[in-house]
Amino acid sequence: MYFLRDLLFVYDGMDAFEFVIFLVEYFPYILAINLILLFTVRPSLRVPTLFAFPLALGGVTLFTILGSFAAAQRNGFDVNFMDVFSSKSIGLRAALEDYIATGQGDAVDILEGGKHAPLFEKHAIKYLLNDLYSHSLLHTNDHNSGNIAVGYNKGDDWFEATLSTPMIYTSGIYKNGDETLEQAQAYKLDYVAHALDLQKGEKLLDIGCGWGSLLKHMTEKYGAVCTGITLSKDQKAYGERMNGDNGAKIVLHDFMTVPETIMPLRSFDKISSLEMAEHVGIKRYNAFLRKVHSLLKDDGTLYFQVAGLRRQWQYEDLVWGLFMGEHVFPGADASCPIGWVATQLERSGFEVQRVHNLGSHYSRTLFQWLESWQAHKEQMTKAYGGEAYRRWEVFLAWSVRVARQGSSTVFMITATKGGQEGTRVEKQRHLAPDLPKSHSEL
Repeated sequence: MYFLRDLLFVYDGMDAFEFVIFLVEYFPYILAINLILLFTVRPSLRVPTLFAFPLALGGVTLFTILGSFAAAQRNGFDVNFMDVFSSKSIGLRAALEDYIATGQGDAVDILEGGKHAPLFEKHAIKYLLNDLYSHSLLHTNDHNSGNIAVGYNKGDDWFEATLSTPMIYTSGIYKNGDETLEQAQAYKLDYVAHALDLQKGEKLLDIGCGWGSLLKHMTEKYGAVCTGITLSKDQKAYGERMNGDNGAKIVLHDFMTVPETIMPLRSFDKISSLEMAEHVGIKRYNAFLRKVHSLLKDDGTLYFQVAGLRRQWQYEDLVWGLFMGEHVFPGADASCPIGWVATQLERSGFEVQRVHNLGSHYSRTLFQWLESWQAHKEQMTKAYGGEAYRRWEVFLAWSVRVARQGSSTVFMITATKGGQEGTRVEKQRHLAPDLPKSHSEL
């Protein structure tokens, strides 16, 4: 038993992210090689060859389950390896599910009280085996369309109760820390405009445009000619009402299959994508970025904002990620570390010019969303029921925690097309750090 615990301690330190990403990203090639080997190896090796890939996934899953119990023991929790095979659930996710079902207790106390270990138990295992693996390995256009209902077509009142007046489902930026949600989101939109160096009359495409707030801001404040694209019919309708006749256009279509007749190649001066690419999937991430590259003019700029898990992961990161995948953002398996994201950008022909890690700002944003949601408790409970209200409350409260501690974070990336000398010089001049006066005078 001690040998197993020591072995699991080694597993904790492994770059499991890299291994899983490799399996998903190169799944078609792995499958092809596996099939070739199946018909070329000696007969005695065919059975092991046939089961090599599922055994690799099974091994990662088993070691993660057992590793969570070993980590809990090291951190002083009274758990036993045999609890893995028990029908009872004792971990953090189980305690939260009990709160969601019964309403007994307090979500923040369960999360922050240090009483429950983040164990891989039945809720996470069931979702991992039944849904996430198929999403990650196959990730089709049908997956994207099917996920929209869970992620974004909940009802306008649901998101208004969460996001308040800005109706922006991405992190704000807090200069002082005491800004209202409206101020933080307005500052973020100005930050995006500055990162893009957005000029009057330029054509801007916003991929995953949400309820149209960015389109409205960039159209009315900066004079850009804005187009948004979304898969959500609810968002399109809301965005068109919000923008009225200001000239902004919203396209209802899967970005991965949008034809050139709607969006011609190299037709946009600037492109933005804020926390949408996570839904594309690891398997199709590079294809997504190549399409973005093809729509951007050669001297254009991309603002790319993504949420991602940390590479030096801990078990709570993964337990939270599976909860999110099951109930909040299904199919968003491309929430990856910054190194992987930057590599994908470079592979797709982009050069990264600036990156900001602002996860703590996301924590502050989520806290304000949580306050807004709780202020609408009576209304939301009456409309959607107590369990639905509490599940969303858990999502927000847990996300405040993980964004604060770094389990998940948000990367704000500015990029240009590689090989464009004049553009990179101008962009780096525009984005050069501006020291505060007190420091610049030293």
